[in-house]
Amino acid sequence: MKLKMEGNKISIILPTYNADEILSKAIKSVINQTYQNWELLVIENGKRGQAENIIKEFENDKIKYIYQEIANVSEARNAGIQNATGKYITFIDSDDEYEKEFLEKMLKNIINSESQIAVCGYRKIYDKKQMLIGKSENIENTTDIKQYLETLKENYLFNELWNKIYISKIIKENNIKFNKKYELGEDFLFNLDYIKYIEKASYINEPLYIYTDGDTGLKLRYRPNKFNIEYELTQYLENFYKEKNWGMSYIANRFARVYYNQIIDIYKENNPVTKKEKDKQLQEIISKKEYKEELKRLEKNVTDKRMKIAIKYFFLRGKFMIKLFVALNNIRKK
Repeated sequence: MKLKMEGNKISIILPTYNADEILSKAIKSVINQTYQNWELLVIENGKRGQAENIIKEFENDKIKYIYQEIANVSEARNAGIQNATGKYITFIDSDDEYEKEFLEKMLKNIINSESQIAVCGYRKIYDKKQMLIGKSENIENTTDIKQYLETLKENYLFNELWNKIYISKIIKENNIKFNKKYELGEDFLFNLDYIKYIEKASYINEPLYIYTDGDTGLKLRYRPNKFNIEYELTQYLENFYKEKNWGMSYIANRFARVYYNQIIDIYKENNPVTKKEKDKQLQEIISKKEYKEELKRLEKNVTDKRMKIAIKYFFLRGKFMIKLFVALNNIRKK
């Protein structure tokens, strides 16, 4: 199928902050696309660097520069949406790249499947992994949005923005925006708000996006408030399931995962405190009445066998068993 250029313009939103050295690579990956009916909105936020000058060097009137004083990636993306004129919207981060056929294959898929969102796999540069789904047939063209969400989420493909193509009309008519309150999970909330309004979804089991998973950055920074953020995000997901009248077993698994992450994160290398202070952090968590009550409730409701074992035999058995669990988990990951 040859894609019609007319009426199928894609708006690409690229927020950038202090990324002068790497921005050109991301822009080049857009310019080199096999599908050429696009506009690229580069939103520089927080402080003026060389982004505007870098854009001028390309001498391409399809690339538009927007400056925003607020240093907030959600605000930058909202500005991009507000200025987008395309029928479709995609995202790219300043340190990443599109494969050459990203736009063409994503657009062809969302049109041919008559869906309202298309998602693809991606390639991680630093650890050389390809994030794909082993058996993806059930979600390649589906109206089962619950299965679609859960399958993508369990395969680390739902939360991201940049491996998706959205319909601009759905975003704008329903006033879907990024929540500037969160510095973690704002992408997840946006995607959740978006799929409230769709009836059909599709998936391409190809790594069409190149993600730079570096040694630094927001995701790897230790956050003392990460548990609270993840708990709030899971509550938002819980409310979403209630609105849809979906079964709630998956929600129990997600809450268990939040507690799992809280314990594992204490002993990660990016936690800057001493070993003694890490032990103190653990003790403070497990001594809370709410911790034991919530885990006892989750033990009864989780369907994920690994989570059930973790809760029953480790998380509810005191500090020694929890630290043993962390050690075994680290060995398993090596």
